[in-house]
Amino acid sequence: MEQSKNKRANNMLFVVSLLCIILIVAITAFTFTSKREEPVKEDVTKSSESVSGTVRENSTLESESKAERETTVENVTDADKEEKKSKESPKNEDSVKPTAATYKPVYELPVNGSITKSYSVDIPVYSLTMNDYRAHTGIDISCEQGSAVSACEAGVIKDISFDPLMGHTVTIEHNDGVCSSYMNLGENFPNDITVGASVSKGQLIGAVGNSAMVEIANEPHLHFEMMAAGAYVDPLTMIDAASISVMSENIVD
Repeated sequence: MEQSKNKRANNMLFVVSLLCIILIVAITAFTFTSKREEPVKEDVTKSSESVSGTVRENSTLESESKAERETTVENVTDADKEEKKSKESPKNEDSVKPTAATYKPVYELPVNGSITKSYSVDIPVYSLTMNDYRAHTGIDISCEQGSAVSACEAGVIKDISFDPLMGHTVTIEHNDGVCSSYMNLGENFPNDITVGASVSKGQLIGAVGNSAMVEIANEPHLHFEMMAAGAYVDPLTMIDAASISVMSENIVD
């Protein structure tokens, strides 16, 4: 009987000891698990904050990039507007290439006589000397050989030359850029007629000769040409009407 009681007491002590061991193991496991979970939570928090910061940074960069793009587009648009405005706005008068219509007819005929051949560059006219049809880039003013030839307008003598075809020639550049050329002159010129010299309207520059070989079969005359903006123009469109009215226009085809 006594042995049975001792056996039950030992069993109870074993059970209690086992329960204590289990409890200690459970507490230890719980504590260890709790300590392991804390860093994970911290890492998750840090990761969340890092992601949030990255999102905010990317959002800021995107906003700045968008603002820069809008500024660039606005600048380009303004540049396009300025360029379009400059194209649409009228050009400076000095930059506009002059044409014959730009000039006022303030020029005078350089010699008294009659027009025997008119200006014609689009339709060839017959040349008595060359026996063919060719463009005529000026007008022929028939007059006596030795007739005085004067400057049709004030300007500067640009060139004095001899051309085998058109003879002795004087070219004057006027203040508005128009050039006038006097051809088939005699070989003698006034002393003050030199290249670079200034001349006034009506000033004597030479005399009608017979030096133009391409027109030598014609009666004595002055071959008179004018150019504006580097292109030939009809001298009669540049000559003052009052100057033309005193001349007999007997145009011969």
